[in-house]
Amino acid sequence: MKNTIALQICLLATAALLGSTSYAEETKTEKVDAATNKAVDSAKKSYRKMKDKACETIDGKLECDQKKLKNHAKNLSDKIKTDTKELKNKID
Repeated sequence: MKNTIALQICLLATAALLGSTSYAEETKTEKVDAATNKAVDSAKKSYRKMKDKACETIDGKLECDQKKLKNHAKNLSDKIKTDTKELKNKID
């Protein structure tokens, strides 16, 4: 009996905390910035992919593996930065 009451209190407290979290509406400027950031990331990713293909053609696959890994890490870094900016804008 005591355990169920304690559980109900915890559930109510959690629901109250989660229910009070609200997101602000993104402004038009923030939406444009998000779209611009995604377009830039896509362009960078395409450029890096093209460089990887050119490197394989010129230097061979084994020579370019390290560069491909570095470019993949850069792509992930760009995506994380963009997603972080978007989340910040949604919260602000």
